[in-house]
Amino acid sequence: MLLKRHCEIEKDFKNLKRFPASEESMEAWERLFCLKGLRETPGIEQYPGFGTNKIFKARIIPLKENCGKSKGYRLIFQCFKNDEYLILVFSRHGIYGSEQELINLIKNRLG
Repeated sequence: MLLKRHCEIEKDFKNLKRFPASEESMEAWERLFCLKGLRETPGIEQYPGFGTNKIFKARIIPLKENCGKSKGYRLIFQCFKNDEYLILVFSRHGIYGSEQELINLIKNRLG
C-alpha cells in the first residue's frame, strides 16, 4: 500500500494551527489506515459527485482534545489502482464556509 500526501497539505496544517495536534492526528490515522486498509478502517465513506474518480472522506478523532470524531478532522483522499492513495485535503468542520467551497478545493487539487 502506498499512501502519499498532496503537495498542498501544508496549507491545510497552517489553517489548523490553533488546534494542538492536527499533524499528529493525521499521522496516527495514516498508520491505522496502512495497517487496516480501506475496508477495515472505521469512519470512511465514499464522497459522491466526482465521476469516475474514487474519492473518499474519513473522519478522524483529534488527539489531545476532548471531543469525538464529529467535531474532529476530515480527511479527503483519492484511491488509485494497486492500493495507491493520495491524501487531497485535511480539514476541520467550520474551516470552510460551505461544503461547495470544500468540493471546489478538492476539484482544484485533482487538477
